[in-house]
Amino acid sequence: MNLIEDMPESEPVTLEDAKAHLRITHDADDDAIAALIRTARQICEEHTGLALITRDCRLYLDAWPKHALSLPKPPLVHVAAVNVYDADGDAAVFPAASYAVDTAGRPGRIEMTGAPPRPGQPLSGIEIEFSAGFGDTPDDVPSSLREGIKRLVAHLYMNRGDAAEAAIRNSGAAPLFAGHRRMRLS
Repeated sequence: MNLIEDMPESEPVTLEDAKAHLRITHDADDDAIAALIRTARQICEEHTGLALITRDCRLYLDAWPKHALSLPKPPLVHVAAVNVYDADGDAAVFPAASYAVDTAGRPGRIEMTGAPPRPGQPLSGIEIEFSAGFGDTPDDVPSSLREGIKRLVAHLYMNRGDAAEAAIRNSGAAPLFAGHRRMRLS
């Protein structure tokens, strides 16, 4: 399984909100703070398994799963296409009527309603194009996640060089992320 994600078009915390949280009124550190916002979002997404701002994703599989396919990076917005590649590398669109999509669950899932075609190439022969995220603007992202990102930005700004897990723990962001973290059962 291989996931490729486009970058979101915006961040869940604006530069202005981060600077207000940091109590910074000058513009000298704007580029550094913007970079810290991106880093904090990435840390949050890695920690929770979520996509915060909506973006397009492509998931590549070698074979169909035996049961429903759980799509990574919830929340799932929609599935745009399912493509199956033949031995020559040409894609055929698998009809949307041949599968059901669950966008309400976390993670979102695809369930085949019939027998899916076998891919003709042994590696990455199945491509699922989908969108994931809470929405396009910071206001669409749950406030606890935004607050956690602001705390991470503040911690990273004051403690440059901290590792991600230490930053989450020491910034006070962990409790804000905890309710959104996806737990895996062994």
